[in-house]
Amino acid sequence: MIIKNTSTIIKTLLIGIIGGIIFNVLLLPLPWVLGPAFSIAIFTFFGNKVIIPQNLRDPFVGIVGVWLGKSFTVSIFFELSDWLLSIAFLFIYVPFSYFITFLFLIKIKKLPKAEAFFISSPGGLLDMALAAEEFGANGKQVGLIHIIRIFVTVFTIPNIILFLFPGSFERLTLWPTFNGNLVDFFLIIIIIPIGLYFGKIINLPGRRLFGPLIISAFLHITEIINLNAPLAIFILAQIIVGSFFGSNMNGINWKIAKKYIGHAITIVVLHSICMIPFILLLDALIDSRPEAIMLAFSPGGINEMGLVAASLNIQPAFVITHHFFRLLIVLFILAIAQKYIYSKLKL
Repeated sequence: MIIKNTSTIIKTLLIGIIGGIIFNVLLLPLPWVLGPAFSIAIFTFFGNKVIIPQNLRDPFVGIVGVWLGKSFTVSIFFELSDWLLSIAFLFIYVPFSYFITFLFLIKIKKLPKAEAFFISSPGGLLDMALAAEEFGANGKQVGLIHIIRIFVTVFTIPNIILFLFPGSFERLTLWPTFNGNLVDFFLIIIIIPIGLYFGKIINLPGRRLFGPLIISAFLHITEIINLNAPLAIFILAQIIVGSFFGSNMNGINWKIAKKYIGHAITIVVLHSICMIPFILLLDALIDSRPEAIMLAFSPGGINEMGLVAASLNIQPAFVITHHFFRLLIVLFILAIAQKYIYSKLKL
């Protein structure tokens, strides 16, 4: 697959790198993920073919997981009481936000019930797309709307945070460097397959990311390792992941994209409005930064929101853990829906 499409893959990566450089120079959020994603998506809207095969992307997702695992330290044990309370709030927020968004889409936007159900979820991109296919709905449409949802969230939330909490982080360029310990690169190569095997054994959702992340987190919490690999490795991983993200828009024209973007913006706005009371209440109850709570409850992807939190240095371990539980809650809702709700969606 990779050999057959080598020229297209190289072209796609070059477009992605250019997008990353532009986003980095303009100090836009998560430049080495969103820059490639945005530039490649725009390129596809003009009818150009792009491709990043999933088997090329997967190892780099593992690298991102290992890097995010560095955010977990022994101090996590002193913060668990705050985390448990805010995670408990997720079990209220996720179904509440899901239900309000679903109602709005079918009552106000007049979308079909099945389509509205699968795109209303505040998470679970791949799971919702696959579930839609199994149900007989348009899985590709559901997947693309969720991709745009994640993009809109990641692009807007950091700017909203900076507006609400001036000085909460600095906008700085982030260029690849080779400073660091090259030996740590080989540790990463060892951790990734161990994490994948661990994720497979326990049937872990998103095991390509969370398997290596959990192993890396454990090793850092126990202070067995303290990775200091060159930043260039992690930026390369972000470029590949972002380029794959953008290449998912392959075959979409401007007319279709406009419709999907409208749905995605509606979903992000509704989920964001729903999370406001939870953020305000938790800000009064726990000791975590309000910016971290906002990132933890934002309707972005686990991968992307974890990277945002890490790049902005806003309690990344807190944010990542909450997004993991958010995904589990979404999967639980989906399991219930398959048994009790699917029949009603066909009405």
